[in-house]
Amino acid sequence: MNEAKYFKVVAKCGHVGKRNYVPIAFAVVAKSRKDASRVTRSIPRVKHNHKDAILSCEEISYEEYLDLSEINKKDPYLNCHSTHEQNKINLEGRLVHDTHHDHRVKNTHKERKKYKEKKNRCLEASTEWLVYTIDDIIDEESDEYEYSN
Repeated sequence: MNEAKYFKVVAKCGHVGKRNYVPIAFAVVAKSRKDASRVTRSIPRVKHNHKDAILSCEEISYEEYLDLSEINKKDPYLNCHSTHEQNKINLEGRLVHDTHHDHRVKNTHKERKKYKEKKNRCLEASTEWLVYTIDDIIDEESDEYEYSN
């Protein structure tokens, strides 16, 4: 039988800005590391939609589990219930820059305009080609019709 084990799971916690997170170590009881990670992902404040939300997962002793649970009970970040309460907490030393959104590059107005103009030129060219092709088909069909009569 699989006995329940104790795990320390470090996860990215949010509600501190889109490009930031607070790493929090959670004490979790589970049968495996995979289950511990799954349970942690469902805890409030954890960035659920990030594939890399779980930073680490390691098995710990029961004493370490109790110590970590006590630390989290006293953590003001985990115990605040509103934005107003959270703003009173100094999180400056705990914030970490999240690279999750760094791959998105914001284009300038000039670049977007240039892209749209190029796209429109391509659309116009393909539309003109389509019109010429349809006209050719109609001409061929009308020629065939005249020959058959």
